Amino acid sequence: MVAPPFDGAGFPPPPPAAPARPAGLPPVHPLMVPPRPPLPSASASATRAEDAESGAPLLDADLVALGLTGMSVVDADAPRPPAPLWHRISTWVAVYGVVLALIAFWPVPVDSGSGGFLRWVTAHFPVLTYARIEFGSNILLFVPFGVGLALLLPKLRYLVLPAALLVSLAIESGQAIFLAQRTPSLYDILANVSGAALGLIVLVVVEAVRRRLTDAAGD
Repeated sequence: MVAPPFDGAGFPPPPPAAPARPAGLPPVHPLMVPPRPPLPSASASATRAEDAESGAPLLDADLVALGLTGMSVVDADAPRPPAPLWHRISTWVAVYGVVLALIAFWPVPVDSGSGGFLRWVTAHFPVLTYARIEFGSNILLFVPFGVGLALLLPKLRYLVLPAALLVSLAIESGQAIFLAQRTPSLYDILANVSGAALGLIVLVVVEAVRRRLTDAAGD
């Protein structure tokens, strides 16, 4: 005979007792459920509505409702403000380009007013002839070209030297065609490309040293 599912009073029988926990096991702690955060008050709801109407971020009202007013919140999706104009590599490259164009296409040689100083230098330092000074000046003139273009195009640095060659050819061709008092020279092209290469090498070395110092500081 099957036992009835209810006792004589009409209630189901009590569940069977749980088996005894084996000895040696760690005690079982009851599950702790964190309390529910308080709901926004009427003032917080009004603040949220005002922020929604004014276009202000709604997250601040939520923080006020939860009592987290002292926390600083950064919206990852918010657009970052543009960098100042003088902090951009492109700005400095543009300024250098203007200066380079003025020097290259000035109607008369830019050193025409410094003849006395150059004669004094060559007289006291015979090794520094005018040709060597001009060659070295052209090298220094294109060092910023190599640095700036490499920083502006970090993934296209292999184009720095071809770009320097093309710019030098354009400068010398323009002087030969349009400027009667300027003297184009193949040595100027060689010096310009050498200056761009020197700037690129200096930049690569500086970046390598900075990476090594950063890795050493991290270790």
